[in-house]
Amino acid sequence: MLIRQLAAHAGDRRDLPPPYYRNRNVRWAIDLDGDGRPRGGRLVDLSTVEAKSGVLLDTPYVQRSGTGSLPFLLTDTLQYVLAMPKDDSDKQMADARRRAEDFAELVYRWAKDEPLAEPVVRFLRRGTFSEVEIPVQAKPSDVVAIRTDQGWVHALPSSVQVWGQIVRERKSAAGGLGICLSCGEGGPLLATIPEPVKPGGIPVAGGRGRDAQLVSINKTAQGRGGITQLANTPICDTCGGQAMSVLNALLADRQHHYRGSDSVLVWWLRRPAPFSLLGAVRDAQSQDVRGIIEQVHLPPARRADWLHDNDFYAVTLSANQSRVVIRDWIDVPLIELCQHLNTWFADHEMADLWEDGPQRVPLWRMAAALGRHGKQGYVRDTAPRSAERDLMAAALHGTPLPTNLLARLIQRVRADNRVDLPRAALLRLLLVRADPAMKEILLEHLNLDTRDPAYLCGRVFAVLEDIQRTALDNINTTIGDKFFGAAMARPLPVLTMLRKNATGHLRRLRGSRKAAGIALDKRLDEIFQKFAAELPATLDLAGQGRFVLGYHQQRSADREAARAAAAARKTAAPESA
Repeated sequence: MLIRQLAAHAGDRRDLPPPYYRNRNVRWAIDLDGDGRPRGGRLVDLSTVEAKSGVLLDTPYVQRSGTGSLPFLLTDTLQYVLAMPKDDSDKQMADARRRAEDFAELVYRWAKDEPLAEPVVRFLRRGTFSEVEIPVQAKPSDVVAIRTDQGWVHALPSSVQVWGQIVRERKSAAGGLGICLSCGEGGPLLATIPEPVKPGGIPVAGGRGRDAQLVSINKTAQGRGGITQLANTPICDTCGGQAMSVLNALLADRQHHYRGSDSVLVWWLRRPAPFSLLGAVRDAQSQDVRGIIEQVHLPPARRADWLHDNDFYAVTLSANQSRVVIRDWIDVPLIELCQHLNTWFADHEMADLWEDGPQRVPLWRMAAALGRHGKQGYVRDTAPRSAERDLMAAALHGTPLPTNLLARLIQRVRADNRVDLPRAALLRLLLVRADPAMKEILLEHLNLDTRDPAYLCGRVFAVLEDIQRTALDNINTTIGDKFFGAAMARPLPVLTMLRKNATGHLRRLRGSRKAAGIALDKRLDEIFQKFAAELPATLDLAGQGRFVLGYHQQRSADREAARAAAAARKTAAPESA
């Protein structure tokens, strides 16, 4: 299914290279005149200050397995084109000469029916290539291309045609013909997928990675009946080539992939949409989110054309050495995906300390909130490596999140003594996805009606902290700094003690800020009256999560009310003046 949908998407993309070509950095060029002599007798350096690796060109490419000599047509490394050895040993020099001879043989095959090939053939037959000056900074692995008065010779139509034929010969199955598992058509079958995923396309720990194969069965123990390679999954060369070409193009397209710390999600549509669906989840831009939510709530007959009969596809990939690991595959109607995204935003919207109204939070901020918080914000690479992948899968599938994330988040809240918008939003998402009944208690704003003991305990703690801040100036350590973690787990003893201490703060307010003191005392009493029984002695993980949300939403509501009062005073001041 994956290869079929990738191959079907090939017709919609205009940025694909020719079959069995890859966009690669070409560091050097050989400029030939009409007689096949290199201009200047030296290599032309294509690197610049901005592009030190050279220029990007679509050049012939196929994965080389083993140590044998398998040249590419007309564009290859200096080892193949100019017989540049890896070192000065006789073995390496002989090996380089052998590879150069094979490269020349491939060129001669192409040149039989190509009149524009004459300068290249003269260059090789005359042996002039051995006289080309190679700069000291050049390496045997540097890619070099050949250019004549007609331009890059590897870009000629005949080069594309001959190179495709060569690859099919190299990669075709021994049996030759059969039914393709992807398209269901009969024809030549591949022995192996000709093009791997490019290095760097899939994140790997500690480096750039290397070529990775989507399908690799090179041990008898891995294949059914001891059969290796694509004999287990027959794929024709058209489907295999197009699928990998599209996959590499999507991995290079910033609008169609989302990179996490240990994986990358690639997505596409059967027909294009006017905005980025994954961008809406990743960055929570209001315009994109609003566009999705509006369409979901419209009657089917009034929905936009791009939603009708359209499908969403996504695959999540990671790498194990030189093999691709498929972590997830999604193939759903687009309207179903939009409904999942609408639920995603509804489940995590959250009141904020600094902005009025519920806020939607970018996915990457919620993933980062699972890490350690330092002086400059969340410390990079301290969140679980799979966090972004898990969150994205929950967003696209509409499923609960892994249960270990709740324990991780509660642990970080207690250790950092910090609750902010991303953590509160993620906490609500974790709790309502784990238990849909929580949607009645955990709203996107302060719930004044709920009698949930854990939530009420969090509200009580927020008011007690507010009483202390209002009564005392220049506090070095607040009750939040000292007791928040303990109150989350054991609210009865901690809140009982803090309420007794608050009596002194309220008495002090009656002398200095009487109105504020009366309001805070009244608010505290109102919350305590909602308890149906005694405060809970201890709270489990879910209870601690509701405690944190009650605390955060009470503070957010208090600050929003304070901002509204300040704005009202500011508006009233000029009128009274």
